Amino acid sequence: MLHAVILAGGSGTRFWPLSREKMPKQLLHILGDKSMLAMTVDRVVSLVPEEQIWTVTTRSQAGEIKREFSNQGYTKIRILEEPAGRNTAAAIGLAAVQILRDDPEGIMIVLPADHYIEDKARFLDLLSVGREVAQAKWLVTLGITPTHPETGYGYIRRGKSIDLFGPNDLEVEAFKVAQFTEKPNPEVAEEYMRAGDYFWNSGIFLWQANHFLEEMQNFLPEHHKGLFEVVEALGDPKPDLERAKEIYESFEAISVDYGIMESSKRVAMLSAEVGWSDVGSWAALKGIMENNKDGNVIKGNVLTVDTHRSVLYAQDRLIAAMGLEDMVVVDTDDALLICPEKESQHVKGIVGQLIKEGREEAVTHRKVPKPWGAYKVLDRGEAYQLKWLDVFPGERLSLQSHEHRAEHWIVVAGRATVTLDGRIFTVEQGEHIHIPRQSTHRIENQGSEKLRMIEIQTGDYLGEDDITRYEDDYGRSS
Repeated sequence: MLHAVILAGGSGTRFWPLSREKMPKQLLHILGDKSMLAMTVDRVVSLVPEEQIWTVTTRSQAGEIKREFSNQGYTKIRILEEPAGRNTAAAIGLAAVQILRDDPEGIMIVLPADHYIEDKARFLDLLSVGREVAQAKWLVTLGITPTHPETGYGYIRRGKSIDLFGPNDLEVEAFKVAQFTEKPNPEVAEEYMRAGDYFWNSGIFLWQANHFLEEMQNFLPEHHKGLFEVVEALGDPKPDLERAKEIYESFEAISVDYGIMESSKRVAMLSAEVGWSDVGSWAALKGIMENNKDGNVIKGNVLTVDTHRSVLYAQDRLIAAMGLEDMVVVDTDDALLICPEKESQHVKGIVGQLIKEGREEAVTHRKVPKPWGAYKVLDRGEAYQLKWLDVFPGERLSLQSHEHRAEHWIVVAGRATVTLDGRIFTVEQGEHIHIPRQSTHRIENQGSEKLRMIEIQTGDYLGEDDITRYEDDYGRSS
């Protein structure tokens, strides 16, 4: 059977300030009304049944991914939570071991969660051809014909033709991969363009799970042995999460390209002319989204005067741009990015600096979606924080307590059902209730309309990790 494995553990740092650690690129609605993750599922669900789609992600992102799938009507996709982040070799290997258990001859399509494909029909046809190549024991990668001397991609050098099948409607040939190369400098990238036998490495793969694991045993034997132990530790009836995490953290953090593909002699390439982009930076939107008459990509509340070939992304506030050329401007509630388009590949350097300084702007937005609704930070100081909370009809927060903070709730819309140390209260619009530090409490919306509350937190520590959960409808632990 055919399985799709979607890699959804990255943070997409080059899309800061819209992307954050807790709201990564694949969950953003950058290209339309759907997230890039949902668009990835939409592309393959006609070829792969929903119950044979696997998403590999981190524990910190699993909740939001489940919510995104549920919002899009996908209820059967299987989510694999990595015990720790260890790059793509471990993530793909984890999925391969799980698939091998269910389907010993299963074929995997490995897809990044945050890529763009323009020609969906040809892409699906190409995957069908790749399936045939994978059945012949090859590890298949899709290569993209370069359109310019890009320095941000790895390259694949095409080798000899592999005669696996006769002429096909797509006029696609399979080639043995002669060489994987690193991201080149501009001069080398120009040489690759002129040579004609170099392709961009798309990061999209097809292979039979057992054949991939054979190559992993050859080139990453510790991964191979450890992943089977991890899956065993995570199994029912009593998962040993600590043991799984201990093994997983022992793996070298290495990509599948470096760890396996560059060493294997069984790698084949198909040329994929499908309008592909890895959407790797804000500047990449100019090749995907509609450009106006001045060559600008505009989204949101934007006004331009004498501005050309720029990307301008606004949320609530107005961006008024005058006299800009080849610039990127992105505005969010708590951060503003301004940089030349040619520097947009390096935005992750800003994120690195924010992390180094312990800045919250690298981790989360002021408005944070939750499985029960959302909250937004309105103001904060040394010993206080002010938020609004929206709780959807029929939803409730976990039964919880806080060691370091007290909370005061004011209902401004709807009606709250509040549990406080075993007692249950109804708090009407305009009323308020105090939640002392260390008390056990919960908010619930039993009504048919959205519940909105103002929350005032006071205490010596106001971090989101100061939560002990006793009951939770969404499977979250403390």
